Amino acid sequence: MSENNRISLLVFLIICSFIGFMIKLPTAFRGVGFELHAAFYFCASIFLLILFPKRHLVILFGLVFFGVMIELMQSASNFILEKRIHGNFDPKDIKYNLLGVFLVFIPFYALKILGKMFK
Repeated sequence: MSENNRISLLVFLIICSFIGFMIKLPTAFRGVGFELHAAFYFCASIFLLILFPKRHLVILFGLVFFGVMIELMQSASNFILEKRIHGNFDPKDIKYNLLGVFLVFIPFYALKILGKMFK
């Protein structure tokens, strides 16, 4: 896949993710919201590492930034629109976003370091 196609796919997925995080969860998923945050960021980390294998630091910091900003945007949207389209800012959501990212990146960097040590 060409670099332009990968970037176009990334932009499309960012837009879809933004929309998905800005709307309320269907009632069937409301009891597992934190787990869904962790699962999304876990899967996004793996997917992006496969899509852009040499840009792991950009992916790591990008996902952390996105995870914090999306929570701030949810809170801001409630204030700006004066209508609740999503829940409130929740630091626990950020905690689970980071958990999903770090469950991928800690082993990723550990294997990278071990690989260099045994080369």
